[in-house]
Amino acid sequence: MNLALMCVALFHMTGHASKNINAQFEYSLKVSVDYSKRDAYLKRTGEKPSEYEKYLKSVNGTVEVADLVDTVRFNKDSYTIRSIANVNGVVGYAFSNQKLIRDSVGKLLPEGYSSLVYQEVRGSTEPFAARVDTNKKEIGFTTNGTSTGKAPVQGRLLDPLIISYLFIGEELPKANFSATFTDGRSLKKYTLIRAEPWDFPYNGQKVRAIRFYKTTSKEDDTTLQVWLSEKEHIPLRYIIGLKDEYGVTLQVDLKKIPSLN
Repeated sequence: MNLALMCVALFHMTGHASKNINAQFEYSLKVSVDYSKRDAYLKRTGEKPSEYEKYLKSVNGTVEVADLVDTVRFNKDSYTIRSIANVNGVVGYAFSNQKLIRDSVGKLLPEGYSSLVYQEVRGSTEPFAARVDTNKKEIGFTTNGTSTGKAPVQGRLLDPLIISYLFIGEELPKANFSATFTDGRSLKKYTLIRAEPWDFPYNGQKVRAIRFYKTTSKEDDTTLQVWLSEKEHIPLRYIIGLKDEYGVTLQVDLKKIPSLN
């Protein structure tokens, strides 16, 4: 299950300003499984199922699988974000209750905050990372410290962590926008659509929120929806549908709106 495919994009905006944020965001991570998609993929490719998949087959409906805490720090010219997910329940048993730890480090460019390093450590599996060499204007990818490739990169770059907090204290895009991103393994491009505002049900109340969603194609069938509070642009929920080869949809819900200082 690739949590790294969670919410990545590069937003085209004006008026980028520095900001000071020091806060923890606590989320509930839920998963739903359509194993028929995964099963069809395995039969089509001849690939053997992994050991944990017998547990995914038992998932019925949408179940909570992890508590996720993001520690977010922005200052006038840089940022750091560390995200720790403690997996539990059925999926936790499959992964021996291991942690998922993700890190994003970046700086403020004229275009806005930009990722320089994104890395993931998933329990006992091999860690992978993406690092930008600003002098060479290229991004390098590694798995367990071994290079797996490089690609040219210019200007602003975002990753799965920075995207959720990008607009706190900034204006939201007023229309659809294109996206360049890394999931730690490659570079891709997305188009995200700004949808209508609506009253988002949150902790028994209604919070005005703006939804953004990613377009899909035959080459990229992953889906993404993000709800940002209209007032502060805090991520209230995001939903990621992984490729059909996984048959998994992830839903991440903010438990409470924290103080940002």
